[in-house]
Amino acid sequence: MRPAAAPRGFTLLEVMIALALLGLGLTVLVKSAANSIFNTQQAHMMGVATDLARAKMYDLEEKLLKDGFSDTTTEEEDQAFADEGWPLIHYSYKIEVVELPSWDQLQAIATGHASGSGAAGSAGSGGVSSGSGAGSDEGGFGNSTLGGMLQQFGGFGGTGGAGKPGGKSGDVGDVSGGAFIQGQYTMFQQILKASLRKVTLTLKWQVMGSDRDMKVVQFLTDAAGMDKVLNGMGTNDLDDANAAKAGSGSGSGGGGGGGGKTPTTPPRTK
Repeated sequence: MRPAAAPRGFTLLEVMIALALLGLGLTVLVKSAANSIFNTQQAHMMGVATDLARAKMYDLEEKLLKDGFSDTTTEEEDQAFADEGWPLIHYSYKIEVVELPSWDQLQAIATGHASGSGAAGSAGSGGVSSGSGAGSDEGGFGNSTLGGMLQQFGGFGGTGGAGKPGGKSGDVGDVSGGAFIQGQYTMFQQILKASLRKVTLTLKWQVMGSDRDMKVVQFLTDAAGMDKVLNGMGTNDLDDANAAKAGSGSGSGGGGGGGGKTPTTPPRTK
């Protein structure tokens, strides 16, 4: 009768392979768990930062309503939400005036001669030819709505007329169209400058040693400032119209008393 064989154990090579597989699996598991923790913490901090940004925007809006719109840029750098209980979250904000380009700059853009616009336009006898940067018939505006509007009203460009770059023949319609566009644009520019402010809020924080940031932009309007500009312009126009009407009335009233004004009859007394 043969004796029973002794049980065999694992060889050193088998143990090393098993340990390698175990280490690989633990590495993947730990990395996945770390990513889950990071994403959870990041989502939590993003929610906190969003709430803080919303509250700070409300505070800035109330500050503007109380102090009024300033003509200069107001900003603060590297402030902390310590009073709100989050001293590790920092913020910076900037309140700036929203201004459109000046009329001269708008003309330069339209003709493709603005610096840095990439449009090397050249004015010829037939109008404005846009360069490689523009690539269209409206100069630096390209095929934009603003360029089409300016073309329609005769503000810029075209086929040679007074008030248009490159034009040599006088065109009353083009001149009046350009003057109309300039007047409306100037009024709109003043309205924006008086009644609109751009507020940029930037938040910075860290999530497990990784830097994170968020930028929020809001435009605030002041209806009172807009009404002030519109009423002021309307008053000036009304005064000019009344002056012109009074002048024409005094010159056209013939033979009557005081430029053709109808005298009023005093009320009868019993």
